[in-house]
Amino acid sequence: MKKIILISIIFLTIIIWSYPKKTTANYNGSPGGKTNSPLDGISCTMCHSGNINSGAGSFYLTSNIPLNGYIAGETYTITIQGSHPTYIKYGFELTAESNMGKVGGFTINNSSQTKLTNNNNAVTHKSSGTLGNPDKTWDVNWTAPITGHNTVNFYLSGMAANGNTTNDPGDEVYTNILSVSEQNSLSMTEIENNNNIFINSNVINIKADKPLKSIELFNISGQRVMNIQN
Repeated sequence: MKKIILISIIFLTIIIWSYPKKTTANYNGSPGGKTNSPLDGISCTMCHSGNINSGAGSFYLTSNIPLNGYIAGETYTITIQGSHPTYIKYGFELTAESNMGKVGGFTINNSSQTKLTNNNNAVTHKSSGTLGNPDKTWDVNWTAPITGHNTVNFYLSGMAANGNTTNDPGDEVYTNILSVSEQNSLSMTEIENNNNIFINSNVINIKADKPLKSIELFNISGQRVMNIQN
């Protein structure tokens, strides 16, 4: 009987020791689905303490996507920056969504500091990419989806950590959103059909209510004599 009780105690102790601790911080990146986006629904506060956007730090999103929008199939750089006046450890998860769901494709350009997560629909930090003083910056690549998505929102959940390896009170969670639109353009055929091209002497005037991606001019021999981008 004593032997059975002893075995039970040992077994119970092993269970307690091996049970995953909620207080252990995700120093090697988010498990995924914690961006505070409409589809994810939750942020880093699911595992870490603190109220969203109530601390002394901040997180921002920027990109090299033109102001007039992204071009389908093109690859752009998304930059995440976290800062805090006293903390030196940071983490994040980033995803992209439209009204059609997760969109575009993320690729890693710094595998020592970032990685894919959430079935490759998001990007997060690695343990070797958390240190920064007084701020931390990550760059990731995003390839725009095929046409028809209109507005794409990048949802970010970031964290400034106090560095005690747990999610005890002190960690601060921040969220942010970057919205971009698909770039629209008119072809020359569309312009001609709408009678919006006017030739006067050596001046060509084009009237369009959408940005033009490029204009190419050819001579009567079929040779391209001019190519104007954007």
